Order: sequence, then C-alpha cells, then structure tokens
Amino acid sequence: MLSDAPANWRGDLLQFRRYVDPLVSVITNPQTETPFTIGVYGAWGSGKSTLLDMVNERLLDRHGDAFVRVHFNPWVHRREPEMLLPLLNALHDELDKDPARRFAGTVKRLGLIMLNLAADEMLKKLSLTSVSVEKIGNLARQYAEMRGRVDSQTGRLRGLLQEEADRLAAQGKKIVFFIDDLDRCEPDQIIDVLESIKLFLDLKHVFVLIALAKDVVNRGISVKYQPFGFPETDHAAIGDDYLDKMIQLPLHLYPLGPAEVGRFIHASGPGALAARHAATLEKIVTPNPRKIKRVLNLLRVTEAVIEGTPGLAALHTDLIVRLVVLRVQSPDLFADVVRHPDLLVALELVHQDRLVLDVAQGFQTRFRGRADQIQQLTRAYHGKRDFYPHLFAGSAFEASAGNLPAYLTMIGG
Repeated sequence: MLSDAPANWRGDLLQFRRYVDPLVSVITNPQTETPFTIGVYGAWGSGKSTLLDMVNERLLDRHGDAFVRVHFNPWVHRREPEMLLPLLNALHDELDKDPARRFAGTVKRLGLIMLNLAADEMLKKLSLTSVSVEKIGNLARQYAEMRGRVDSQTGRLRGLLQEEADRLAAQGKKIVFFIDDLDRCEPDQIIDVLESIKLFLDLKHVFVLIALAKDVVNRGISVKYQPFGFPETDHAAIGDDYLDKMIQLPLHLYPLGPAEVGRFIHASGPGALAARHAATLEKIVTPNPRKIKRVLNLLRVTEAVIEGTPGLAALHTDLIVRLVVLRVQSPDLFADVVRHPDLLVALELVHQDRLVLDVAQGFQTRFRGRADQIQQLTRAYHGKRDFYPHLFAGSAFEASAGNLPAYLTMIGG
C-alpha cells in the first residue's frame, strides 16, 4: 500500500531530486540576494510536499548549521482568526529548540511580540456579560491602553523581525520558511497568508519556499477582490500579477507523461493485477502521483478480494482495472454507472464510433425504454474528462453487459 506521506530520497519514484540540487544551490549561494521567495507550482497531489521535504533534508544534511529551517502549515491553523501569530510561533519554536541556547535573546523578544498580539486577540473577544458596571470603565481603559501598545507593536513588527534576522545573520544563520498545504485553506485565508508573507517575511537574510496550486490561488484572489468587480476572465491574469510581486523564482513541476507514469507503477511494486495491465494504466491513469497511488491501492485490495471469493475468478481483469480507475478518477460518472450500468456500454459504443451521440434512433434500438435517459447521460459525460477516450477505446463492456452489476458491486458500487 502506498501512503500520501512525502517521499524521501529512497522513495523518490518520480525523480524529484532533479529539482532539489538547483533549489539548494540558489538558497546557499552567497550571491543570491535576499529577501528571496520561491514558489513551487503544481496541482493537488503532484508532489509539492515531497519536493519541499527533500529540499529541507538536503539543507539539513549539507548545510545544517547555516540555516534556521521553519516549517509552517497554514491548514493546521485554519481555524485561527489571524495567521500571523502561528507563523511567528513556528519561528519562535524552531529557535527555542537550539540546545546551546544561542538564540535565547531572539526567542524572548519574539515571545513578547506574540504575547502582545495574542492579548489583543483575547481582549477583542472579551465578554462583558459577567462583568460588573463598576469594572467596565477599568476594562475599557485597559483595552484602549493595550490596543495602543499592540498597534504600535504591529506597526513596528517588520522592523523588529528584520532586527532579529540581522542578529541571526551575524551568528552565521539565515532563515528558510517552508510553507505547505496553503491551497487546502479557505480562499480568504490563502490571501491572508500570502499578504502576511509579503508584509512581514520579505526581509533580508530570509528565504521562503511556498507550495502553491495556481488555480486555487486564483480562486482565492477572486473571492478576496470580488467587491472590486473584476471580470471573471481576468482572475488568472490578476493572480499572475499578484504572485509576481512576491515570488522571485516560480518553479512549475513538470507534468508526468505516460513513460513517467509507467516507471512510477513498476517501481512501486504494484501487485500482479496492476503489473499485468501496466500498459493500460499508463494510458488511462491521471498523471498525478496521488491519483496513481489511490488506483494502485484499490487494485491491490480488489485483487485480494477476487482471490478470496469463489466465483469472481471468471471476471475479466481488464474491465476491473478500467472500473477501478473510473472509481478513483471520476466518482460522479461511477455513481451514475452504478445506477445505470448501460451508461458504460453507451459511452463505449460512442467512443468506439459504433453509436452516434446525437442520433436518437441508435439509442432507441440499443436501449429501448431507457434510451432517452441513457442518451442524456452519455451526452453529459462525453468529453468531460481527458482520460475517457483512452479508457473506452479498448474496453469490452458491451460483451459483459449482463455481468456489469457484479463488477460494480465488487468495486464499491
């Protein structure tokens, strides 16, 4: 079984190491000017977390005493009203781990900054329902005084953080922030984190590596700036301009091709069923590591179910492989296929040019009383996903039409 945990050097099935040394050389080169932000772009499941972890591992192994490596996962703190506090806390905790206590002064000063910001958040939520009238005036004055201190502290925060970064640099340390899972947050939180990075971490002696799914950031920008009335067609361009202002090195992960998918499948020890149909999987599995893992995991379990269930050995494994891929990559179509197994046959016939999509007579002849519904569903799904033509081009669902409910039930229908 394959986990979603980021791979290490030994489990680097997709050769992410080809990115690692160039990125490490950028970070460690004394001529690289800071502040410097690297954006690692890729779709969900494309391996961004793996790449960030491998860069961290290489920095630790070869340059461990030259960098303070700070890991921040905004999604873990998604319920926080303000992302700046947990971001600063991640830096505070990393410095506080130093066994030689070399950064005790910085830790103390960061702690005071965080204490003031946290007190502000607490006071803003203070309920006066249980407070006597006599105390309300004192509380109001205390809050006003605290607000003044916090506003002053926040206004000076960038300067204070730069002072601490300068102190660390004087001790031979630069800071590297690794920010992951940002694209799992709510759209407004995504923009809040990006703006906090730009406002407070755009500092000399500081590097930021941030993993991003560009389309998710675009949606965040569309939500954040919706009141300004920008046309929806401009959101991608606005997203590009927005990120260009904060990211000096945009790195787009190469999309996987069939050859890379095939190598991934074979190198992962896929089991007999997947290995036997590897050529088919190369064509129909979405070139995304997370999707590939889910398909291979489900095939492993399905293979074990077949081996342990009398009567299933007669099922055609080619159809099982195609249905498992459909189950993982297109759950909406799979759900409709469970309700209407004839939909599989119709899509196969249309993709194999044995049935014309917009000619009702062909559907009437083949599906009779179910013709209108099957034709409508076929029209809805035809061309919806890129892998459908490959999945149905060589399939034989029509020949097993009577047994399709058994196939679907076994795979979770």
